[in-house]
Amino acid sequence: MNFRKQCLRAGLVLALSLGALSPVAMAAQTDAERQAVILSMFKDGATLTEDVHREFWSGLKDPEAAVSRSSTERVAFALQNTIELERATLASYKASIQQRKPVVDKSYEQALMTRVEMMRMRKLSTDPVLAKDKAFRESLVPVSKGQSFEIGGNKVSMTSAIIDKELLRLDASRARLERLLNPVWTPLGN
Repeated sequence: MNFRKQCLRAGLVLALSLGALSPVAMAAQTDAERQAVILSMFKDGATLTEDVHREFWSGLKDPEAAVSRSSTERVAFALQNTIELERATLASYKASIQQRKPVVDKSYEQALMTRVEMMRMRKLSTDPVLAKDKAFRESLVPVSKGQSFEIGGNKVSMTSAIIDKELLRLDASRARLERLLNPVWTPLGN
């Protein structure tokens, strides 16, 4: 094999080996890492540090990071909708307990419509969302009577104390998410 063919072959091997480090591959890996950071904001006891914030935003301000930014924004929007849906569910349970009749909070309907629309836009089946909605609405009757209900084969009892605890958890998650998604670092309590 002549020298030129050897150089071409070596160049091809090098190009293929570096292909794993292409901007597209690196962006996909970084995207997954950012999504993991976003999801970690929902764990009990999660904290957001300045280092995590800085790492999350590194490269996102670059104009070439538009795809990564867009993907991150979609994930964040879906998670914010999840928080709104959970919060509205809890508000409905609390109102049902207080009024001793099934009550669906107005914010629930809006959050549900947003979730269904998101699923349709992504051409995904809305069946799981609608099934969850049906189960939620059916659970309002026993909750309003102070009785337990079943979710996924488990008996669940709702009390005002449990609801208040869950609302605090959701508020903490929302606050962490909002701080993370703000490109300017904001220390806790500011």
